[in-house]
Amino acid sequence: MRKVSLLLVLIISITLIVGTAIAAEKKTVGVMIWNIAYQFQAHMTRGMQQEAEEYKDEIEFVFVDGQEDLGIQLSQAENFATQQVDAVIYVPGDLEGSKPVVDLLTGAGIPVIGVNTEVAEMDKLISWIGSPIVQSGELLMQGIADVLGGKGNIVELHGAYGHMPQIGRHQGIMNVLENYPNIKVIYEDTANWSRAEAMTKMENILRTELRDQVDAVVAHNDEMAIGAMKAVEETGLLDKIAIGGIDATPEMLQFLKEGKVEVTVFQDAIGQGRKAVEVAAKVVHGEPVESYYWIPYELVKPRMLINIWQGMKLTNYNCLSNIISGWAGNSAHPER
Repeated sequence: MRKVSLLLVLIISITLIVGTAIAAEKKTVGVMIWNIAYQFQAHMTRGMQQEAEEYKDEIEFVFVDGQEDLGIQLSQAENFATQQVDAVIYVPGDLEGSKPVVDLLTGAGIPVIGVNTEVAEMDKLISWIGSPIVQSGELLMQGIADVLGGKGNIVELHGAYGHMPQIGRHQGIMNVLENYPNIKVIYEDTANWSRAEAMTKMENILRTELRDQVDAVVAHNDEMAIGAMKAVEETGLLDKIAIGGIDATPEMLQFLKEGKVEVTVFQDAIGQGRKAVEVAAKVVHGEPVESYYWIPYELVKPRMLINIWQGMKLTNYNCLSNIISGWAGNSAHPER
């Protein structure tokens, strides 16, 4: 009996020791989001959280919101460096602002996985996940050029100046316009990725002599496209002014279904988020990763909507099933 008791004590002790060792091996990954209030970054964060569930027993993912403030992100980076986390997933605000954050983290020996927006020193990242930014601008402009029949006047609403998506998307738009000498940019300005700013900007444009000259609006993201659409709708010019954006957010897809906007470009926010967590898990486990993971863009027009989402199995957004079912019952919806 005494031997049995000793054996049980030994088994329990070994179990506790092994359990403690396993718990001690749990890794920590910091996740720095530039501004979770941005709809796209909110979807990306959701993708990260979904994928993080797959690793919850072995990796703790700590999410922080930079609130669009470099000072806050620097402070968050300092905290992660002090804690000596095993890796950081980093969504920066802009190219130059990323430099001190990346320098601080890599200087502390922490591997950094970049997501969505490029950083000033890409060679310091262990991996980067995103989409080819210039391509998104090219797809958007080509879609609007097709709607206009190759001629017309456009307004370009930029993202925040200096942000890599703003730079790349503008370049993509310019690349396409080289092939369309009869499409002119008659007004361009930043609306800082903001729906409210874009709406105000467009309202002001429509109070000037440009009102009767504008044929289309190309916006660097869907939030600005929606803001412009609201202003155009208020003036009763939706039938005259074509509108396009980038991201294919749920709300934009709904407006596409309703015929209030012409095109959007699908950027897989959830796909980028999930891939970032997958890569971070490989990094902390010492597995090899690629320097770049490209998530392709897709142009979305009304009649293409079902084919694109069902064909690629992109069922990430909450309203998608409703949109698809609505379109399936209305195959005669016009493609403007």
